[in-house]
Amino acid sequence: MCTLSLLPTAALADAAQQRAEARVARALDLRSGWDGPTAGPRAVTNKSVVFVAVDLKNSGIAGALAGVREAADAIGWKLSVIDAVGDDKKLVQALKASSGGDGIILGGFTAADFAPWIGKMVGNKGVVVGWHSAFEPGAVPGTELFTNVATSSREVSLAAASYAVVQGKGRGGMVVFTDTRFGIARAKADDLSVVVRNCRGCELLEVVDMRLDRVDEEMPAKVEEFKARFGARWTHTLGINDLYADALANAGNAPKMLSNISAGDGSPSAFRRIRAGTGQAATVAEPLNLQGWQLVDELNRAFAGERPSGYVPHAHLVVGDNVMQSGGDRDQYDPDNGYRQSYRKIWGK
Repeated sequence: MCTLSLLPTAALADAAQQRAEARVARALDLRSGWDGPTAGPRAVTNKSVVFVAVDLKNSGIAGALAGVREAADAIGWKLSVIDAVGDDKKLVQALKASSGGDGIILGGFTAADFAPWIGKMVGNKGVVVGWHSAFEPGAVPGTELFTNVATSSREVSLAAASYAVVQGKGRGGMVVFTDTRFGIARAKADDLSVVVRNCRGCELLEVVDMRLDRVDEEMPAKVEEFKARFGARWTHTLGINDLYADALANAGNAPKMLSNISAGDGSPSAFRRIRAGTGQAATVAEPLNLQGWQLVDELNRAFAGERPSGYVPHAHLVVGDNVMQSGGDRDQYDPDNGYRQSYRKIWGK
């Protein structure tokens, strides 16, 4: 017969705090040197690519598109862009309109929701890749998506929530903002919430389902509601991306001491707020421009009949102390690791 030894509550709390501190340390680390692919097929010529964006007002999608534009020009492909402006019906229309491209990039929406369409494209010899088209990077079960390019959404969420725990020294009342229309957003909110619940001195005040295309309209009233309900207990806001921090800043009625932290994307407005110390404490920034180059490289691998690279870029926690590093002076996280030169070398460009 075996007995189960349980750690005392205080020890469990200490362990949760130590995990949070370790996650924050990893996310703050700026990796030097190129850690992506160094070999692959030469550039396949005469290809046309369509980037279908769910909403280009989302700075993460816009940032990835900027990298795709650079990379498409470098490799010599034709690129066209369709913006669904956050409208579900327009997104379906956009996918239909994109069907003539050799390659399609899904910009910021769930691939599994369009698995039959992807299958049809692949059956017609097209290639489909995604940017944040599933919770985690790589293959997407149940679809014929070539690969999903992203940082680990779980890594991003755990880093953001852990920073709130560390900043609050294991205490604080936290509100999580998400948009449950998107599977990735639901999963991010779940991970953010788990970290808060595991923090003994923290309180998860509420998980708010607020559509990303309505944040500016709905945020002012929500802030007033939370001030009335929670008062000084409301110390931190965790959003699944920077649009919620944008809306809080635009609302103009958020508590002055409220600490806003985003689990992505590292928008220019987030960098500016962090640099100025006005409201936003942190964002977990993805190397969006690098991911644009990776999207083009993955398409090239598919056109050449090769496998995906398997590369997962590192996400970076941006705070006041490091906001000027690695592109931060240009309001973005753009790692100085030679990714442009590395991809050009692979393609023979």
